[in-house]
Amino acid sequence: ILTLLCFPGVPALAQTQIGGGACNSSSLNGTYSLTMTGRQISSGNFSTVFQANGSATFDGQNKVGFTMMANTSPGGVANPVSWSGTYSIQANCAGVANITTGDSTTLNLAVYNQGKAFLVTGLDATYSYTGGGGNQPTGCLASFLSGVYAFNGTGYTLSGTAVNGIGNATGLLQFDGQSGVTANFTLSAAGQTPSAITLTGTYSVSAACLGSATLTDSKSNSYTLTISITNSNKVSTLDFDLLLAQASKWMIAGSGHAIYGDRK
Repeated sequence: ILTLLCFPGVPALAQTQIGGGACNSSSLNGTYSLTMTGRQISSGNFSTVFQANGSATFDGQNKVGFTMMANTSPGGVANPVSWSGTYSIQANCAGVANITTGDSTTLNLAVYNQGKAFLVTGLDATYSYTGGGGNQPTGCLASFLSGVYAFNGTGYTLSGTAVNGIGNATGLLQFDGQSGVTANFTLSAAGQTPSAITLTGTYSVSAACLGSATLTDSKSNSYTLTISITNSNKVSTLDFDLLLAQASKWMIAGSGHAIYGDRK
């Protein structure tokens, strides 16, 4: 009582509003790389999972579109996904995107690095999502991917269409700058002996800086690789988001980085 009498003007449970006043909807303007993951849990187990990468395009006013390739369980690998809707950004650099075409969901946005990147979370009737993106280069060519890249990723092991465990991979990707790609990596899955995997195949890169590859191992098993280039100075550095999967066996989402001195 004495404390209250001494400080009668102090409000209870006051909350400070954080964030500056530098942002608006024009803070997101142009094409950004995009990576998203989603999951649904039932009775303590993963019932459905989602991994995707691609591009997000904001018009600087209120329109947004997501173009992605997605691996899902159930659902399969390398599935095209297209969402569109509207967005708005508040002065404190937080905002929302209301997706109405291709899906029905409200996504939370947070803009950072002076509008060069963003974070996203949200949920729809199936998945709880998290992801983000950054300014994406334009006018990409297959020759942008040339040399050796280190990569890693995390994801799930599958039994048919069902998730039955977790798995991680780390290794190397080598691109010849034209259409050939080789992968050497170790796949580690809970309860299993780590396996060394070698894949070879062909790849392509679109002008929009999205790439894809079809690969096989020594037993002619098929694998898919999708790439969204996130950064490139076209000379010595290049980074990308990736999805790598073997249908009905496993799928991972991660990133790749040019090894110093190995990019042509």
